[in-house]
Amino acid sequence: MATEDIETRDFSEKTLVEFEAYDRPHKIWSKEFYSSVIVIAFLVSVILYFIEGVIPVLVIWALVFMLWAMAKTEPKMIKTSITSWGLKTLEKTYRYEEMANYWFETKWGSRLMRINLNGLPWHLVVVIDPKLEEEIKKSMATGVIYLEPETTWVDRTLKWVGEKMPLE
Repeated sequence: MATEDIETRDFSEKTLVEFEAYDRPHKIWSKEFYSSVIVIAFLVSVILYFIEGVIPVLVIWALVFMLWAMAKTEPKMIKTSITSWGLKTLEKTYRYEEMANYWFETKWGSRLMRINLNGLPWHLVVVIDPKLEEEIKKSMATGVIYLEPETTWVDRTLKWVGEKMPLE
C-alpha cells in the first residue's frame, strides 16, 4: 500500500486590502456650466426636432436631467475590499477571472482605479485612497494585469475641444 502526499491548498477568501471611499467620483458644477449645458441642449433639441422628431429631444433632456440629478446627489461612503478572489464592493464580488486589466487615474480631484471586465458591466470605476494605491497595486497584481490604455486620437480631440470651449 503506497502512501501519497496530497497537497492541500487553502481556497478560502482572504482580505488583502480593505478601505472606505465614495461610490463614485463627484464634482459640484457652477451655474455657468448648467447655463451652457441648457443652451447647448436647447439648440441641439431644436435641430433634432426638425430632423427626427420628438424622441431625440426627449433623450437629450433626459441626459440633462441625469447630469443635474447626479451632481445634486452626494455620493455615499462604501466599504471596498480586495480579496484573494477579486474585488468586493457593495456585496458583489468581481473575480479576477472576470477582469481583463486595470489602471489608475485622477478625475475631479479623486484618485480612481478603472477595471475593464470581460463581461457586463464591462467597466468598473472604484474611488480609492491615494495612500493605499501601492498596496492595492500589489494586491491586484496577483490576479490581473496592470495596463494603462493608449491615448487615441479621439481622446486627444476631446481634450483639445474641452480646453478650447470650456463649459464653465
